[in-house]
Amino acid sequence: MSTKPSQSSLQRGSYLDKVLETLKTSGFYWGTLNANQSKALLIKKKPGSFLIRASSDPKHLFTLSLRTELGVTNIRIVMCDGKFSLDQNNGTSAHAGGNQQGSPKFDCVVKLVFYYILLSKRRNNRQKSSYAGTRDKVAHLSLTSPLYKEVSSLKHLCRRTLNRQLIGESVHRLPVPSKLKVYLRSYQYPV
Repeated sequence: MSTKPSQSSLQRGSYLDKVLETLKTSGFYWGTLNANQSKALLIKKKPGSFLIRASSDPKHLFTLSLRTELGVTNIRIVMCDGKFSLDQNNGTSAHAGGNQQGSPKFDCVVKLVFYYILLSKRRNNRQKSSYAGTRDKVAHLSLTSPLYKEVSSLKHLCRRTLNRQLIGESVHRLPVPSKLKVYLRSYQYPV
């Protein structure tokens, strides 16, 4: 009796392959790294520095390792129904705008990271203009500086720069060859 993979498991495998490929393209995915190794990489970086690594917990695929004001912390990235979110059972304050129902969910880990980068920028801008008093001892989730594993290709660096300039605008309007538009759409993040 042969055991052929089901159509849904093939689709899930293809979906995860695409997620992993996008993560690898980002440059801040470090693959198999344990908590101590990620801590050694991040400990001397400024707060807000981060990387994504393979999770050491077999129930999860990825972990966000982050340098906070209090040190380095690791937050599991949870996948449920094909969507990724941050694990809410950790020592950081990751709630967005009082969202007590859980983290926002995304179909791509890089999209999740980009969301928290934008959220961190907004939070930092508000704190600079209205900060008063002493800091509490809660490490707020703040993603500002990806720790890249290696230098990206010039082609990819240009794509990220274009993505940074085109946020919210459509690539299809650019006066460039369609082959270049396909390349730009294959990684749509400025980070």
